Amino acid sequence: MIDIKNLIYKIQSSPKDNTLYLLEKMSFDTGLFVSNGNVLYIVPNKESSSSMSIKTDFLLLETNIYITAFNPSVSTFENGYYNSVELQLTESNEIEANLSAFVNLCMAHSSYMGGQEFIAFFDSLVSLFQLPREQQYKNLIGLMSELLLIEYIYNNYGLDISKYWHTDGPTSRLDFVCPYANIEVKTSANDSIGFTIKHDQLFVDSEKNYLITIGLEESNSGRTLEDLINSLLTSSNYCNGMKFAINIEQEKIRISPSELHNKRFLLKRILAYKATDINPFESIPDCIEGLTYKIDLHAFSSIPIETILPTN
Repeated sequence: MIDIKNLIYKIQSSPKDNTLYLLEKMSFDTGLFVSNGNVLYIVPNKESSSSMSIKTDFLLLETNIYITAFNPSVSTFENGYYNSVELQLTESNEIEANLSAFVNLCMAHSSYMGGQEFIAFFDSLVSLFQLPREQQYKNLIGLMSELLLIEYIYNNYGLDISKYWHTDGPTSRLDFVCPYANIEVKTSANDSIGFTIKHDQLFVDSEKNYLITIGLEESNSGRTLEDLINSLLTSSNYCNGMKFAINIEQEKIRISPSELHNKRFLLKRILAYKATDINPFESIPDCIEGLTYKIDLHAFSSIPIETILPTN
């Protein structure tokens, strides 16, 4: 068992000079290192993973990186290609508790997995140090739906709405703020068309507000979110703005990396509603704030999406 307090001392006393320093050698040529005050778990890239970099709030995954020993004559590691996951140590990250969990999981991965299945291991760390898995899945299908709507509207109406997506970044009040309409997107991965609504978000100043609901189905014949993102970002016709690319990266860090690459979905339905048509309350007393509830849309008629969009 590694002494965490002693490990923290060694981390904090190590030079911050962009160099890797060995903290603890493990089995199967794996080890814990420190660089610039953060701890890294490094394993040989025996699975020939392609180069990848994924950053979350506290973790950084990098695969297929070439590491050279500063002094090969004394190094216990050979020069070569490695995979690494780095834990950022900050006061906001409960250093001792999180470092202990990180070290214990790395030791288990080294002992039981021999450094293999590294992406899946990183995903388990994200689940521990980041958002709960249920929230990651909600973020996954939510982002999938918003991007599918961008693709659908361009393919069917020749209109690029990517520039109006998340205009204020992740804190945007509505998903799309267009000159002609404000759109909130809700997603279901089943047959339900009941959705949780924040009343003030959709129904305050709502004359230009619309709700678009998207139904997805998990299917091996569908596309992954990674497939969809790559398709949009490599298109020469739309989704070309820098702001769009930044928003994509901001949203990706809120999603499980393995689900980003592996979960496949089919688009089953898109339904649109004018906010003023589905508002269930004529008025809300001034003493009530932050009202949130679930609304069943079976009682309301949807409208054609083209009625929301500007005419050519």
